Amino acid sequence: MIALEAVSHAYASVPSVEDVSLSVEPGETIALIGPSGCGKSTLLKLTIGLVWPHCGRIRIGDRELRPETARELRQRMGYVIQSGGLFPHLRALENVTLAARHLDRSAAWIEARVDELAELVQLPRALLERRPADLSGGQAQRVSLMRALMLDPAVLLLDEPLGALDPMIRFGLQEDLRSLFERLHKTVLLVTHDLAEAAFFARRLVLMRSGRIVQQGTYEDLAKSPVEEFVHDFVRAQRGLHGNLRDV
Repeated sequence: MIALEAVSHAYASVPSVEDVSLSVEPGETIALIGPSGCGKSTLLKLTIGLVWPHCGRIRIGDRELRPETARELRQRMGYVIQSGGLFPHLRALENVTLAARHLDRSAAWIEARVDELAELVQLPRALLERRPADLSGGQAQRVSLMRALMLDPAVLLLDEPLGALDPMIRFGLQEDLRSLFERLHKTVLLVTHDLAEAAFFARRLVLMRSGRIVQQGTYEDLAKSPVEEFVHDFVRAQRGLHGNLRDV
């Protein structure tokens, strides 16, 4: 469903992603992990066409991502960022339905889809009349998720979707999101710096450093068979933060 082939990108001649090849199968959830600045978020932006590779190819399904195909392919992908990215001057409902209204979907279709999504993400419909500033962090992220799912995309790209939330809200949303992934069978590429969260959501973890993939596999692969000292150090540091990760 997603295939990146020898993709590289640089900001102002400073490499951010270098020779990355990665495939995500239909219905699979993969977590990108690694320290800040390692290229995780850039990889998501490349996948949805917000930035363009300097070399390499990206395919979504059977189509290559190019400037002339970007608009069509973006409609197959839902994108959620850490801060939610909601437009502050629009009500939550207007944020959720923005793309559908732009594409001239019928009012009846939009109404039914909003009802379906509000139930799916467990958000009271009345809250959609509020503006983002009047929502809690958890509520705003549920609205962002509704917006990402509005056109029923095959692919979900989630960039630190829970990173700005307090631990109690984050815990509840983790449970809800994993249940949602299992129910919808979407292809999911999720960015997090948190190893425990990555292992909670995904069986295959992709650890990055300095724009490159260092190792990919299960949590057990990274913990028990690190390919280099950096992998060992990364896992050990996360253990120090989270204690025992056996139950993720």
